[in-house]
Amino acid sequence: MNICLVNAEFIPSRSSGQAVYAEKIAKGLSSSHNVTMVTAKSNSRIATEKLDGIRVIRIPVSKYDPSKWISFGYRAENFLIQLCRKENFDAIHFLDAHVAFNFRGSFVATLHQSFNQRMHGDHGLPYHSSTLNLAQRYPYYLIARLLERKALNKCNAFISVSQATKKEFVQNYKINPSKIEVIYNGIDTSFFKYRNANWLRHQLGLADEKILLYVGFSTPRKGLETLAQALNLLKETNLKLVMVGKWEKGYREKFYNAVGKDKPRIIETGYVPDQDMPQYYCLADVFVLPSLLEGFGFPLVEAMACGTPIISTDVGAIPEVVGDCGIIVPPKDSRQLAQSIDRLIKDDALRENYKRKSRQRVCDNFSEQAMVAKTLNVYQKVNAQILS
Repeated sequence: MNICLVNAEFIPSRSSGQAVYAEKIAKGLSSSHNVTMVTAKSNSRIATEKLDGIRVIRIPVSKYDPSKWISFGYRAENFLIQLCRKENFDAIHFLDAHVAFNFRGSFVATLHQSFNQRMHGDHGLPYHSSTLNLAQRYPYYLIARLLERKALNKCNAFISVSQATKKEFVQNYKINPSKIEVIYNGIDTSFFKYRNANWLRHQLGLADEKILLYVGFSTPRKGLETLAQALNLLKETNLKLVMVGKWEKGYREKFYNAVGKDKPRIIETGYVPDQDMPQYYCLADVFVLPSLLEGFGFPLVEAMACGTPIISTDVGAIPEVVGDCGIIVPPKDSRQLAQSIDRLIKDDALRENYKRKSRQRVCDNFSEQAMVAKTLNVYQKVNAQILS
């Protein structure tokens, strides 16, 4: 098939799980099909390159658009009209449905999180790190929600990354459920597996401490203030929190204000190369994600594939992804989070039970091969409907 993928972010840029999804879909499809990725760039000219067998076309976006995807959505339509005149694509797939608000033509779109969820996810307000940050986010979300509805009305078929995400769009956006195919995000289980992490423990200057691990791009949606407060409530004293990933501007300060005296317990690594990530998961006794919303949650699945027990929150797709391989607590409940960490750190038998279950659950439900094969099936169904 000749496939055109559209996403505002692509290699080397990566600020979210949605960008990881774009990488995995593009690479998986390109092994057997012709794949063109149309994405955004900050410079003033269109640029084309070949990357891992994928033709990548980068379209300039407005420097005045901090979200990047809104400007990209407007400019992508004009470019795609010209591109489709030259090439016959068998499938056009917007890897984030919101970006398709200005496109005319047949396409498939992926659903991750809704702007309805983002608008009301923090006690009825947008996720925010400060009053100023809230004032900046609110009008942006109002505009984004209008564009989102416009995009959803245009789409031929949807791919949802979880049942929870499908439910959100059916209930709150009235999308016909028959138009939505649930295809879980997948990972490379031959890469994410148990690895010896002794060298990493030495590199980080750790002795016999128990390790709590968090991985992600840290934004107010991740609920890290709750984790900070939980550190103050832990009974376990011989514990370090290792944090992997970058921070949204302004949010790190809010987190450390909540941490207070427990700051020495925290080791920040910043960005970690992909090839080292399995060792980080294997270093940890417990992986924790105190999120307020997840449409899927790649780090959860990566940790489970490495046999790392999970503690996370009862929001979005998290219970659906974790299953019986970890402990689920209410969001923003620092006391229950602390109690769960203490319990899992002390209970060797419970951790071993979760380890045994975790990898098999990932292999059964969250493989890259299944994700790519099911995505191709959606393209074929849409083409068959158009021809009929």
